[in-house]
Amino acid sequence: MTADVAVRHLTSPASPDAVTDSAVLRIGAVVGITGVLLQVAMDQMHPAHADPNNSRAAFTEYSHYGLWTAVHIGQFLGTLLLVLALLALARGLLGQRGLAGGLAAIGAVTAVVVAAVFTVQMAVDGVALRSAVETWSHATGPAKTSAFQVADGLRGLEKGLGGFFQVNNGLTLVSLGLSIAIGGLYARWLGATAVLAGVGFLVGGVVTAHAGFSSEAGVFLTPALLLLAVFVIGICVSMWRAATRRTSV
Repeated sequence: MTADVAVRHLTSPASPDAVTDSAVLRIGAVVGITGVLLQVAMDQMHPAHADPNNSRAAFTEYSHYGLWTAVHIGQFLGTLLLVLALLALARGLLGQRGLAGGLAAIGAVTAVVVAAVFTVQMAVDGVALRSAVETWSHATGPAKTSAFQVADGLRGLEKGLGGFFQVNNGLTLVSLGLSIAIGGLYARWLGATAVLAGVGFLVGGVVTAHAGFSSEAGVFLTPALLLLAVFVIGICVSMWRAATRRTSV
């Protein structure tokens, strides 16, 4: 390469593909951090004094909380933003060869399933269950027993959706984490963190499917949530830096 050609190469603008890739990475980084912050805020607003596995106590607490539906809409938006960040990550990982690229494809598919299952879960929990609990709280006599059975049936549906949401979340994190660890586009400790979080969600999801929103499930889900937050923040910072490198000369 002659000196003139080298100068023209170094001073030429970034390719359209590089600009697009950088934009996707930056969007993913921003929505990922925003999703974490929104989820933390909604978690603080969610009533959590009653045992969630004790339907009568939980329904009594829910019936006195006016922001129930708004909080669940916020949780849905927070999770949607996190899924969009994972899809932005998967898009970049798909360019890897071999197993790393294949795992990224699996992670992208399961991330979409995560958003779909959680949307249904929030509709059941935030809207349908709220309506059933209000009916139960105002009912009297035999109608109150029937209303409670309806609400408790919806609670069972919510638990089932919650278990499958967590399992899909685990599959997504394990797939993308292994893709990162094998491919080496990002720091391998981020991949290991995602895998550990994914395993926690997988086990916690299975326990939730069997035991509901129990303390046994929390043993696995609580550390998984902390690891997820570490992974999302770390990978969002890394995606932003990668976007800067791609568009810089």
